[in-house]
Amino acid sequence: MERLTISEVIRAVRGELIYGSHRGEITGVSIDSRTIKKGEIFFALKGERFDGHDFLEQAIEKGAKAAVVSRKRKKFTTKIAIIKVAHTLTALQELAKFYRQKFNPVVVGVTGSNGKTTTKEMLRDILLEKYKVVATPGNYNNIVGLPLTLFEISPDTEFLVLEMGANHAGEIKRLAEISLPQIGVITNIGVTHLQFFRCISNVLSAKMEFVQLLPPRGKVVLNIDDFHLKGQFKRIKREIISFGTNPQADVRASDVVASRSGRKEKLSFTVHVGRDREEFNLYCLGCYNIYNALAAISVAKEFGISLPLMANVLRKFKFPKLRMEKLKYGEAIIINDAYNANPTSVKATLSELISSFPSQRKIVVLGDMLELGRMSRKFHQEIGKIVATSPIHSLVTVGEDARFVAQAARDWGMERSNIFSFKDKKFASRKLKELLKPKDAVLIKGSRKMGLEEIIKYLSKEM
Repeated sequence: MERLTISEVIRAVRGELIYGSHRGEITGVSIDSRTIKKGEIFFALKGERFDGHDFLEQAIEKGAKAAVVSRKRKKFTTKIAIIKVAHTLTALQELAKFYRQKFNPVVVGVTGSNGKTTTKEMLRDILLEKYKVVATPGNYNNIVGLPLTLFEISPDTEFLVLEMGANHAGEIKRLAEISLPQIGVITNIGVTHLQFFRCISNVLSAKMEFVQLLPPRGKVVLNIDDFHLKGQFKRIKREIISFGTNPQADVRASDVVASRSGRKEKLSFTVHVGRDREEFNLYCLGCYNIYNALAAISVAKEFGISLPLMANVLRKFKFPKLRMEKLKYGEAIIINDAYNANPTSVKATLSELISSFPSQRKIVVLGDMLELGRMSRKFHQEIGKIVATSPIHSLVTVGEDARFVAQAARDWGMERSNIFSFKDKKFASRKLKELLKPKDAVLIKGSRKMGLEEIIKYLSKEM
C-alpha cells in the first residue's frame, strides 16, 4: 500500500479526530489486532461474534498509527490518532474507494452464482503473463474483503481482478461503487442465497446490479448458454462479449472431450474467437470448468493475449483447493468439493461423479445447502430424488436440512440400508470408513459453514 496521511484518511471517511494529531502517515490498513503491523490504521469493525472496539488496546500495543472507531471512550492512554465515524465498515469502504481512485488500473469484476473464484484465478494467471496484476486473495469477495484488496494497489498495478460475491440485495452494487470496474463478468445464475433473495429473479437482479455502474464504454462478459443471462442481452446498454458453446458466442468452445491422462482427468476442447481457434486442455474434473476458462479467455483476448499463450497458461493451471479436488484413500478415490454448495452446483457435481467414474461403486456425502430459506426442504428433496434415481450406491448426509435429501432418496426407492444421516461429522466419517471398498468413488460436498473437508481429516487420522 502507498502511504496515506492522517488528514487524507479523515477526509475520506468523513470522520472526526477525537484524539491525537492530524500529522503523520499510515502504511497499511488492518481489521485484525492479532496481525496488525506497526504504522497501520486499525478499523474497529463490529461483527456478529466480535467487536473490534474490544481489541483497540491490543492494536495500539502492536504499533497502530491510527484507529477508526464508532464510539467514544472517556480517555485514551496513547498518542495515536483516533477518528470517530458513524459506521466503521462504511468508513473502511470509503477509504478503499478513495485509495482506489488514486490509481488507474483496468478493473475487472467477476460475479455469478458458481465459478467466481476459479474464473478470477484463471484470469489472473493469464494476465500475469503480460501485465502487473492485483487479484482478490482467496475468496475475499464481500463487503469487507473487497475493500481490503483495494489497498494492495500500487502505481505499477495495471490490472485489478476482483471477485464479487453477495448474499443480500445491493451488495454487488456497493462493491462496484467502491472499486469502479470497467469490465464486468457474470459466470452464471443459479439457485443460491434464497433465504435473503427469495427467488432466482432477485438473484439475477443482484448479479446485474453492477452492469449499470460500468462506464459507457465498459464491457460485459456473459454466459450465453445461461437461460437467465441470455434474456438480459437486449436490455444491456454496454458492449457484450458472450461466451459458451452456442454457435453465436463470441468466444466459443467445441469438440469437448473428457479423458484421463495418466492419473489425471483431462478436459480437451477447441476455443473459437472469430477465425482463430486453439486447442485447450484443463487437468481437472468438472466440465463446467470450461465455462470458467471461456470467461477468463473472453476478458484476456481484449488485451492482446494470444490464444496459444492462454492455452499454455491454463494447461498448467492449479485449481483452488476444495473444488473437485481428487484425493486417494487407499485404492478409493475421494472427490473433495466441500468448498460450498447450492442446488445448481450439487446437481452439476453429481453429474460429473456419474460420468467420470462409470464403472466404480459410488458414494456421496452431502451436507446442508445453507441460506435457501423457506425453499430449503424442497431443494434438498430434489437432490435426494436425483441421488435415488442415479447409479449411486450409498448416501451419507450431514446436518439438519440434509436429512431431507436422505428422506427423499428413501421415498424414491433407494435401498434404505444404503442411506445414513448424521448430525456430527465424526460419526459420518466413521460410517464412510465402514462403507468404503477398494476403488470406490466418493463425492463430498456441502456449504462452507458445514466444513465437510474435516471428514477427510478424520479418515486420515483413523487410518
